[in-house]
Amino acid sequence: MSKLTDLRIRLVGTDASPRVGSLARPARPVLRPVLRTMFDVDVRGIENLPTTGPAILSPNHRSFFDSPLLMIMTPRPVVFLGKAEYMDSRKTKYLFPACGMVPIKRDARRASMAALDTAADLLNDGRLVGIYPEGTRSRDGLLHRGHSGVAHLALMTDAPIIPVGLTGTERVQPIGSAIPRPFQGPVTVTFGRPLNPTDYRFGGNRKRRQQMLDDAMASIAAMSSQTRSPDFSSSEPPLIRGGSETVYKVTRHGSSGPTWKHAAATAVGAAMSQFDDGRVGEVADLSLRILPSGEIRFVTEVTVSTRFLPETSSIH
Repeated sequence: MSKLTDLRIRLVGTDASPRVGSLARPARPVLRPVLRTMFDVDVRGIENLPTTGPAILSPNHRSFFDSPLLMIMTPRPVVFLGKAEYMDSRKTKYLFPACGMVPIKRDARRASMAALDTAADLLNDGRLVGIYPEGTRSRDGLLHRGHSGVAHLALMTDAPIIPVGLTGTERVQPIGSAIPRPFQGPVTVTFGRPLNPTDYRFGGNRKRRQQMLDDAMASIAAMSSQTRSPDFSSSEPPLIRGGSETVYKVTRHGSSGPTWKHAAATAVGAAMSQFDDGRVGEVADLSLRILPSGEIRFVTEVTVSTRFLPETSSIH
């Protein structure tokens, strides 16, 4: 073994056993003032971070710059889960884990469950784990619908969720940009008030997850000033999901009837006959029509989150 290889192993580990965060700890105090100067970074709400013990950081996601920014500016070391593909590239297979990314084993039968187990192990070890509830970067600037994995993970480990609002990172490194652009700030990192699982004690597991997720996304929206979207940011499921949530698209379904209640029930019934595990989101439209005969018809349109049945190939 050469001295260079030995040094690399001691610094970043091996393919089979990367040293997660080995470069992050010494780099953070050096890079933090650099980021503050080059990108005019302002960090707020530090008092909302627990000084010890596990917590889940849940930020909005508009730039690749989001992860390194949080890894450097957060007072405690924070790790993010990474897709296995990062371990296939010579450019990232050592660097990303050393900076604080935990790779998910490639031979795992289900990547989402492997990610969930890995995150739970890290939290049970008292670590800070970063998870983007949107699943992937927003390409239209909107804050997209969150996936329930972050809340599922919090409830199964008793770790609080710390909502995080990031602003300005989309200017520093827009989607498609290979490297961050200096002096494009200001950039703000705002840590919100913790959401503790013990405060969500009532209802079934799905209801508790949804309530916790709703509160997290509302907090993120308030801190990031982003307009919210009812849709997911991608049709691909995120690395972390959790629970039984596999819905990925919001569709609209309309109907009419002698009353608005009847019209809404008919619209929901039609949606449920087409899709599996459909969930009604909100009433999108209410109106009434007067037919030539003088009859009044009440019209309603509802949004439904759905996943397709295996034999379903299109929406009718």
